[in-house]
Amino acid sequence: MKFSYHAVDRIPRELQPGIVYHSEEFELAGLLCACGCGHRITLLVPDSHQVLCEDGLATIRPSIAVCDGECKSHYVISAGHVDWLEAFSGAEAASLMQAQIVRHAVRDARPVSWTGRLVRAARRFIDRIRSILKK
Repeated sequence: MKFSYHAVDRIPRELQPGIVYHSEEFELAGLLCACGCGHRITLLVPDSHQVLCEDGLATIRPSIAVCDGECKSHYVISAGHVDWLEAFSGAEAASLMQAQIVRHAVRDARPVSWTGRLVRAARRFIDRIRSILKK
């Protein structure tokens, strides 16, 4: 399966397999698990993941770990192609999720400076222009 990149204003309720939906405004990406189990994955962009468009195909970094789904899939997407990685154990998955919660709690507790907001807005603008030019 190849994953295409779709820039959207909002992540749709119903996701289609093989599509990474990216909302720059809301800094989110959504996709269905690459294993085909139907698990819905939501990524925080750019806090935890980077989503790029390469000739209409999606690239996501770092890896996607489905810790809260039955499949326990772990993979990266590069230019639309899925590269499978070793699944995390239950303990590793729990530790990873706890660390992510702590990281976001710490980040949310810090006020964002006006320069930080400006930099984020500039990145979103540049990414939006790139996605438009790639179409």
